[in-house]
Amino acid sequence: MIPIPAEAVRITSTSSKGDQSKWHIGDKWIKQNIRGYEGLAEVLASLILSCSTLEKGQYVTYKPCKILLPTGETSNGCYSYDFRGKLQEVTLERLFEANFTSSDFILNDKALSTNEKFEKIMQHVEAFTGLDVRDEIAQMLAFDALILNEDRHTNNILFLYYPVEKSWKIAPIFDNGLSLLSDEKDYLPGKPLTILKRKVKAKPFNSSFSKQLALYKGPAFINKTNLLHQLETTDIDFGRAKLVLLSQMNDPSFAHLFFEGSDPDD
Repeated sequence: MIPIPAEAVRITSTSSKGDQSKWHIGDKWIKQNIRGYEGLAEVLASLILSCSTLEKGQYVTYKPCKILLPTGETSNGCYSYDFRGKLQEVTLERLFEANFTSSDFILNDKALSTNEKFEKIMQHVEAFTGLDVRDEIAQMLAFDALILNEDRHTNNILFLYYPVEKSWKIAPIFDNGLSLLSDEKDYLPGKPLTILKRKVKAKPFNSSFSKQLALYKGPAFINKTNLLHQLETTDIDFGRAKLVLLSQMNDPSFAHLFFEGSDPDD
């Protein structure tokens, strides 16, 4: 249970589905469920990544919580620790704006293929920051396809700038709440998963998850053995989110993302 002080400022963040309430209290970010079980989706997404070859600093860990509002009402949600430190956050969209351009000219160009859009955006990022993050972004999009993340817009791809050294780095993977069919307003409980999954649209390079998934050419990075063990032994009831994940894991399209045993080369 996390109590929200009366003087705490409610921050309204805008997603592709509308507004979400969150608070920055101390070194924590607290996010409130608005459309369904976004908090559980965040927690399960970070559990998946904890069973991957990514290091802890490459993704944000979310934990479930109850939120005690100043009114005395309670709400479900999740929390995470602030990863920014003294670094300045710059979204992909703001990075383009700071360089007097917009990603829209590329992303909305129907003459470009998914690969061409991706490459043009990555070329601009490299020119602006000096970073070649093609592999990292492609891996994130493959992960998004697995969890059916429908909210990876250009403000959910983040870079961190260190003004003292004038250096850049890509931020850890964060904000996965609108995934695993967590939006119960759009994906009604009780409906067949096969039907609901077909309704979800991807972002930002293509509305097709499979086409964004194809951008990833790297090795398997999720330990299937470990993940299944974690799903069976956790005391968190993930409900439909777990069912969606298991369904995705059984889809041959994602087989190349998983390895079994303790090592990707096993």
